[in-house]
Amino acid sequence: MHHQWQRPRARLGPACPGGQHPSAQIRNPMFTLSRGSFYFHFQNLLRAHDRHTTILCCRVERVQKGLVDRIVFRNQVGGLHAELCFIYWFYDQELLPREECQLTWYMSWSSCPNCADHVARFLAEHSNISLTIFVARVYYNWASEYQCGLRRLCQEGAQLEAMSFQEFEDCYEEFVGEPFRPWKGLYSNYTQQENMLRKILGSTVSLLKEETFLFQFNNRHRVPRHCGPRRPRRKTYLCYLLARPGDATAPTKGCLQNKKGHHAEICFIKRIRSLGLDPSQDYLITCYLTWSPCLDCAFKLAKLKKDFPRLTLRIFISRLYFHWIRKFQKGLQQLWLSGALVAIMGLQEFTDCWNNFVNHQQSSFTPWDKLDAYSKNIRGRLGRILRSWGCGPTPPSEGSSR
Repeated sequence: MHHQWQRPRARLGPACPGGQHPSAQIRNPMFTLSRGSFYFHFQNLLRAHDRHTTILCCRVERVQKGLVDRIVFRNQVGGLHAELCFIYWFYDQELLPREECQLTWYMSWSSCPNCADHVARFLAEHSNISLTIFVARVYYNWASEYQCGLRRLCQEGAQLEAMSFQEFEDCYEEFVGEPFRPWKGLYSNYTQQENMLRKILGSTVSLLKEETFLFQFNNRHRVPRHCGPRRPRRKTYLCYLLARPGDATAPTKGCLQNKKGHHAEICFIKRIRSLGLDPSQDYLITCYLTWSPCLDCAFKLAKLKKDFPRLTLRIFISRLYFHWIRKFQKGLQQLWLSGALVAIMGLQEFTDCWNNFVNHQQSSFTPWDKLDAYSKNIRGRLGRILRSWGCGPTPPSEGSSR
């Protein structure tokens, strides 16, 4: 029997500046977008003064049921903004209690402060919902209240990024239903929008919810039975710290997860390369991964290490991914040969990850049952794999350099 979630509409209050309370007849969402509407509203121009409407294309993945909904919202004239239209639509859906949902939003404009606050509260109230937001353009990027709104979204766990060619293509093919053709200036405009967004967010990191961390980073081999017959999948999460040795400034942080067509490791590499690091300088990157990388990701991480010879890359892994298959073992070997440190997360690493990347409300990390035993077993398995491929106890660069 399905249980319908109660709609906390009274808590939402007014929509946005100049907006109104929703009536009983909120405009029904669209399920597709026309070619002309997409190219007009989503073009990532640096000056888009004649584009006043926010279009929100949303993919809703219901993990337990394996269902995917695709919906399009737009600002209502004199009424709700697209983000709040989505929230009211979402509360009208019949969902199982605590059903895990993954939301992906493609937005023509980033949120205003009021919408950002509502979406942040929506995320804070629903620990079973994860949200990734891709924006074509950053709205009022110079205004401090708009910047604070975007940072608030990240602090409540939303992943916020500028739309690159890949996201424009994904959105167009999903919601228009045709092959995507890029416009002139897409790549250069994306770079500027992304840099603008990174400058606004600064060291703000999308913090994981406690439940997400304890489930996704748990190093138990199988998902606990209490999760029910339709047990949610454990995905790849990658949390990283980038620091300059001897530099007193706070390290750069980030928390990424797999998104459609892109592994978390690839998103991480893309993020690091966008920072314009100097290959002649020393850097220290510490990564915490729920799963070890696949072969392709391992090769690309090894290439990153090669391109930055003075980079110390430490990769701590909670669980080994398909460790009995030779090609995945080869990926671990390639990482070792590149000079990266590959190790298994123990109590210290889980605690460090918890302190840096979890919205824990000042609570200390409490280890789950048999954490140390699971770590010991996985560490022994990794050692056997590396030895079988002729790898020693430390990477080549670790034994001879700084």
